[in-house]
Amino acid sequence: MKRLILALALTLPMTGSIALAASTGMPKALLEKYYQGVTFMKAGDVEKAIFEFKTVALSMPEDPLIHISLATALQQHGDVDDAIAEYRRAIQIRPTDAFARESLGLLLQSQGQLQEAVSQYSEAVKLRPDTPLLRLNLGIAYRVLGNLDQAVAELQQVTQAYPDNLKARAQLAASYQDKGMYQQAINEYQQIIVHEPRNFSVHYNMASAMMSLKDYANATNELRKAISIDGSVASIHADLARALVAQGMLKDATQSLRNAIGLKPDNADWHGQLGNLLLKQNELVPATNEFQTAVKLDPKNMDNLYNLGYARQLSGDYGAAATCYGKVIENNPKNESAHFNLGIVRQIQKDYPAAEQEFKTASQIDPNDGAALTNLGRTYLLEGNLQQAIDYYRQGLSVDPHDSGAFIELAKALIKTKDLTGARSALDSALSIAPDSKKAQLTLADVEQQSGNFAQAEILLRRLNATNPNDVEVLEGLADNLDSQNKSEESISLYQRIVQLRPQDPDAFNSLGLALQKHNDISAAMSMFKKAIELNPSYADPHVNIGNIFLSQQNYPESVREYQQAVDLNPQSTMGHYNLGLALLGSNDLVGALSQYKQALSIDSKYANAYYALGILYMKQNNNNDAIDSFKNYLAIAPSGAYSEQSKDNLNKLQPPPVAQQDAGQPAAVMNDAGSQAGGTPAPPGQTSTTSQGQMGSASGDNGGNNSNGLPPQAPPIQQATPGSVH
Repeated sequence: MKRLILALALTLPMTGSIALAASTGMPKALLEKYYQGVTFMKAGDVEKAIFEFKTVALSMPEDPLIHISLATALQQHGDVDDAIAEYRRAIQIRPTDAFARESLGLLLQSQGQLQEAVSQYSEAVKLRPDTPLLRLNLGIAYRVLGNLDQAVAELQQVTQAYPDNLKARAQLAASYQDKGMYQQAINEYQQIIVHEPRNFSVHYNMASAMMSLKDYANATNELRKAISIDGSVASIHADLARALVAQGMLKDATQSLRNAIGLKPDNADWHGQLGNLLLKQNELVPATNEFQTAVKLDPKNMDNLYNLGYARQLSGDYGAAATCYGKVIENNPKNESAHFNLGIVRQIQKDYPAAEQEFKTASQIDPNDGAALTNLGRTYLLEGNLQQAIDYYRQGLSVDPHDSGAFIELAKALIKTKDLTGARSALDSALSIAPDSKKAQLTLADVEQQSGNFAQAEILLRRLNATNPNDVEVLEGLADNLDSQNKSEESISLYQRIVQLRPQDPDAFNSLGLALQKHNDISAAMSMFKKAIELNPSYADPHVNIGNIFLSQQNYPESVREYQQAVDLNPQSTMGHYNLGLALLGSNDLVGALSQYKQALSIDSKYANAYYALGILYMKQNNNNDAIDSFKNYLAIAPSGAYSEQSKDNLNKLQPPPVAQQDAGQPAAVMNDAGSQAGGTPAPPGQTSTTSQGQMGSASGDNGGNNSNGLPPQAPPIQQATPGSVH
């Protein structure tokens, strides 16, 4: 009978049923109560079963089977602590009961007491090494504790003994997956799928392992199978979106993420991920909406707030972008990316001091961020602070020497300082990084031209044109080069080609007009300038160039009218104001001319010709002190300029030589404003020749042509913006 009791106890934990027999020493009355308890358990009346088992246990406290049965009933009733106590009593009475220890281990594990659970499982295995199934729960407990090697060892023994035990195989697969042994995990999952092809969890977990191996195509297939089994799990749609993104299937990924959000609309992370997906597809408005929703759902998530700022920035809403970045920085002053992007925004807003501060902060947070230093250089370049710009470009490129664009910008800054050797070196670096860079080659051609190597520049430009026959920027560079070499016919032909390529581009017609004007085809040039205005009535440059034609013809009323239209359209046009001053001077409106010269200098304080023109005008007004200052300013800006000699000559006439030492008591001669002795004949004010004031300088050449009469030079024609200018 004792042997029968043991057999029943062994099966108890595995089946969850109550043993149907007791020891031979149990009195009949107690045995009947025991069986009554079993009957109640089968009927689902757990409370009555507990009562009967407790009655028997009180009378026979040394019978382990009674305690095991009572523990089972208490466990089903939810009295876990009491159930644990009963299993402990049973084990205390019979320590060799492996299945009592297994049952106690399960209860302890359910209460989070994993170490003691492992101890009970281990004892059970020692007691019954011939029963591999006892290792299943031990393996699971080891996995939960993170002892993955031990978990795998135990679970492998179970699957070897019971190949069709899918629970053991699933736990073994999960343990492999936790260890990073993804292919082994996949192999186990695939064996389970053979038996359970519609097992949602197994398809899902296998897909996760495949994604860890970057096998996104197969992961996608498994996720779709899982969704076909149960599409109500929101997270699986989000995971499918991740797999699709990895394969570049952005549209499908967007729909999958929308499906996930449809099932769980309050998940801020998914709204943020959807926003990023939409950004990649350049759908700025819906992306912004998703980021706004994400921020509303989780205001503490700074990543979503940062991304909202980025979306605002891309949309051109720079104020809102700055606000977002500012809040991110307020939350985390060490967020280097937020400082960097806020610097970009401030740069675009032309708030250069603020941009400088942000880029400096970004570079302090991350000294290895070369882009922050090169953008600081770019900010100084936009401010016109060339030396600071060059210094920071070089610092940035010493940290990150792989930015070809930064090398090109450095070269352009060096060109402005006339450091053509340094510019060549920077461009060599740019071309070593990006040998086919069009911008680098165009800039190198510019260096050649500024060095006087027009033929070499032409070779570079023709080579570019051969590989980019319809590239307008290349055609413009080649046309300008040929124009500089007085190869007018070919230059005009290229400008005409540009017009054909861009028949609605006013810049193209303006450039063609300039080429025709230089070729003395004034009528055709005027037609091109007028066509440019027709295409864009707000375009100021053609008005300046038409004004230049009228000015060269001494048609002052028409030139005044054109220049006035130009400055009305573009109040920041330095040349427009300057040439309007020339036209007003030709019309004998000295006050108006003076005002326009000053306006030109208020826009560009380094515009040397305006100082020369002011000097001439002040001399005409006998305002010699201001004339002297103006000529000195011209020489300070352009010591070797086209009008440097005339400026020096005029200064010599306006400034008297030092007074010689005289005998004591002999008074010095009193000089008047014109520099002659009192009572003498003053020198003519500013007249270095007798040529009439109506003869103006040439409309071509830097800073005007060499005008021997000493009158103000005419500003050069308005060209298109230099290709590749920094912005």
